Amino acid sequence: MSVSFLRRQTYNRRHLLQSLPRTALGITAPSQEDDTQCDHRAIEHSRSYHATPSRQILPLVALGVGVVSVYSYRALKQMDDDWEEYYEKLEDYRRITGEDPEIASDVSSGAAAATRRGDDNMSSLFKGGTLAVDMGTSKLKLASKAPSSKPAIVVDREGARSTPSFVWINNDDVLVGRMAEGRLYDSKGGNVMRPSEILASDITTNEAEAIQQSIRVACSNALEQVLGGQSVTKNQSTPSPLFVLDESMAYSGAYNVRPVFTYRDDSSLTNFKQSLQSLTSPEGIALFVPEQLAIVTGAEYYNLLPSGSKDPVLIVDVGGVTTNISVVSNDEVLHASSIPMGGDTFVDLLTNYLIRDFYGSSEDKTIGISTKPKLEDPSALQRLYEASTTALHELSNKSRSQVNIPYLSIDLETRQPKHLDVGVARSIVYTEVETYIINRLVDYLENNSTVLSPSLPRPTDLSTLFSSALASAMENTSQTPQSLRAILLVGGGARIPLVQTSVKHAVGLVAGDMFLERLVMPEGEMGEELAVLGASLRG
Repeated sequence: MSVSFLRRQTYNRRHLLQSLPRTALGITAPSQEDDTQCDHRAIEHSRSYHATPSRQILPLVALGVGVVSVYSYRALKQMDDDWEEYYEKLEDYRRITGEDPEIASDVSSGAAAATRRGDDNMSSLFKGGTLAVDMGTSKLKLASKAPSSKPAIVVDREGARSTPSFVWINNDDVLVGRMAEGRLYDSKGGNVMRPSEILASDITTNEAEAIQQSIRVACSNALEQVLGGQSVTKNQSTPSPLFVLDESMAYSGAYNVRPVFTYRDDSSLTNFKQSLQSLTSPEGIALFVPEQLAIVTGAEYYNLLPSGSKDPVLIVDVGGVTTNISVVSNDEVLHASSIPMGGDTFVDLLTNYLIRDFYGSSEDKTIGISTKPKLEDPSALQRLYEASTTALHELSNKSRSQVNIPYLSIDLETRQPKHLDVGVARSIVYTEVETYIINRLVDYLENNSTVLSPSLPRPTDLSTLFSSALASAMENTSQTPQSLRAILLVGGGARIPLVQTSVKHAVGLVAGDMFLERLVMPEGEMGEELAVLGASLRG
């Protein structure tokens, strides 16, 4: 069928329709009345509305669409950014804790698992940095490190750079710090203990709560000093954690700060973690660092060790109750042994000397290797202990100290008060120490430990005791004086002059005087603060 044919057919149909009457198509012409009504409606319509030219409407429409588009774009972009940030934090949280908070689960168990795996990539999540806690046998020390800053010791409320590490427990009543130390011998019906001793044995619920309270009090004061009012505050009636991973997880008085705790050996680590569970949220965010590794980290940071060497470091840590001998190499503790003697041993021996001198008794009432003094009058014993502590500190800087304790006792015959006023020389303390080593300590070590070297003669004083312990540590790790990077003397007891001279003599006996240059003895308070400062750096 051609195109011309179709065109002709269409034309014919149109012509036919035009020729038909309108009535045949069902169309009637409007009457005059209808025309009049239409005119009226048109007039009314023209009075109510008017036509706006399209050239005026289109710019307004375009402006409205543009404004809506801009704000919609910004809102959508902000939503995308928020979701992206949320999922980044969510991935970090999943990576660190091993848990998905969008799925109902035990968050704390995952964080604990991350800690066991050694996953320490948490630092960036703590805006307040780290707070390190070194709970020694006698002193508790704290150090803070904010992001991109140097570590610093945090003083306690009395302005001291350390706090006594004691707890006093009497049923549900608990005292910590200086208040507990003040009842060390006059216990008022309770029991005064060192947290380090508690952690080394089976721990009760009350003991765990006492350790937690001791750390909470010290850390709360430190965080208030360092961060001021930057704690997260939310209304919560239950006991709140002190350290939190995220501010949204915090209760009243919590800080987005990572806690770092030092520990001596694995035997006490489980009890230590158990005691600190409710201090963190989630439970596993705390970092636990072996004290020996923290000491080496601090020594390296303060350039106390020879640079450019990764050889092992032999550490002599003279604490309050024990002296620990360790060998550290490549961030690993190769050897650790302990001598049950420290700075507090000197205090106890001096206290026993004053008791014998004042009361006229030559009998030593201590049992075994214990040097804890005994006296029927607990109040007098407490005063003697405090006076001995002061005298020993003075003897670190001078050769003689005067001990004066008025109204220490009453003469039962004359009913007159008795006062203690006696001079104490260094030589007296040294004699007491050597007598204790020869008559009691060496026998115990030979029968109950491997801290002494079988290749050296029996120790007869503090110098030969140290030399035997150093030799044993090198023998057990197959080290020689030439293979050691340094011998590091640290701890609060390392400030005692007898300890310093004895260690120097011991190094000379074991390695020769030529190796004395490898003996590192930090000056002042640095020696006893290296562990906590190094721990803050590892967080």
